[in-house]
Amino acid sequence: MTTRLSRRLLLKGVGGVTLSFPALESLLPRAAWGQAARKRFAIFVRAGNGIVQNSGGDPERFWPEMTGPVTTAAMSSGANATRATTELSSYASQLVLIKNVRLQFPRNACGHAEALPQLLTAANHTGGTSNSPRARGPSIDWRIAQSNNAAGTAPLTFMAGPRQTYIAEGLSWSASEMRTPAERSPLNAFMRLTGLASAPPEVQRLVVERRKSVNDFVREQLRELSGKAQLSADDKRRLALHLDAVRDTELRMTCDLDPMQVTQVRAITSPEGNDVRPEVVRRFMDVAAWAFHCQLNSVATLQVGEGNDQTQYEIGGTRYPRFHWISHRINSDGSSGEPIPNAVELHHQVDRFQLRLFKYLLDRLASYPSAYGPNLLDDCAAVWVNDLGNGPPHSADNTPWIIAGSAGGALRTGVHLDHQRRTNNLVLNTIASAVGVRKADGSLLNDFGDPSLPQGVLSNVLTVT
Repeated sequence: MTTRLSRRLLLKGVGGVTLSFPALESLLPRAAWGQAARKRFAIFVRAGNGIVQNSGGDPERFWPEMTGPVTTAAMSSGANATRATTELSSYASQLVLIKNVRLQFPRNACGHAEALPQLLTAANHTGGTSNSPRARGPSIDWRIAQSNNAAGTAPLTFMAGPRQTYIAEGLSWSASEMRTPAERSPLNAFMRLTGLASAPPEVQRLVVERRKSVNDFVREQLRELSGKAQLSADDKRRLALHLDAVRDTELRMTCDLDPMQVTQVRAITSPEGNDVRPEVVRRFMDVAAWAFHCQLNSVATLQVGEGNDQTQYEIGGTRYPRFHWISHRINSDGSSGEPIPNAVELHHQVDRFQLRLFKYLLDRLASYPSAYGPNLLDDCAAVWVNDLGNGPPHSADNTPWIIAGSAGGALRTGVHLDHQRRTNNLVLNTIASAVGVRKADGSLLNDFGDPSLPQGVLSNVLTVT
């Protein structure tokens, strides 16, 4: 059975497996050509524990030297080659670098538990004990989902980190004080998107063990689809690319994540473990890029690490102390402990590692063709953000935001801006407006977040009105 959903196809095959395809223009009624609005997507990747920038007594090790236009050559030469953002220099023309964004509402002690809930909500929080604050408003991913997703389709909510921890997920909020549970297993997320989560166990087992591709379960439908006389050469090419992408995603889900054998049908062994965390991040990025390509969802969040990221990263063959300890510069989660030698440099190397992970996402998005531009990244606003501005004292007055992709030309890219400690809701308004979210009267979204915050968008970034 073949079902047409908006500008994508959905095939349903043996065992309940469903497989979504991008729009094939030659199969759409001629009257529908060009009528649908350009699909635009947003993904928010959150890192924790602050960055090494000119703040809190640290040297500047993150941003390019100068604000204004940025180029690949400038970001990868001179002093800029020692800055963390040089990891993204190949995408310079597609970046909006925004420093000194302020989180408005009060924080206690370390600040992680209060900063995380307001990062994508621009809302106040409930306060309480040091790990319990809840956002008093929805997060921007839910606002985008309500505007751009099919009715009732929630945003994709992912986390690379343990379920049982001091501060767990807190990036996505469906409503005031309603935290969105985050998926920890990329394989489970992929199986739900393909329909495998409800498929018989024997079907799940065949795919997880890589003895079958999802494509195999819709082979008859694919044969019928490929044989249609009206299918253009371009659509045949897009169909082939999509099938290759599905198989590639399956291989990444089931092969690369964990060196141990897969022992359960719908889960990778220990996806919450420390040592597989970077691979879990990459696999979630695979799933998100694939879901955008298939138009299964328009928005995703990915939280990297706990609220106070305790990951022991391995970089350059060296296993680092807990990242939260590095960010405190001592072997402790508190204010006293044995100093960590060269902690600032270790923190800087983690910053660079985090941006290399983000570059992996950009590479994956750029690997998919787009119906509208050179590739899927051009249809996106891919966002990397940290909910704190530095190590000690974990300030939230200078959080870093990086946007990649122009969201279909709605954003002016290739620029480095100083937000001058204005509030984060202005950035959130800009991103949501860029991907097509509008107020009831059709105007740009300019009032997201707490009503006490100033309204507006970044008019020097947004090209649409």
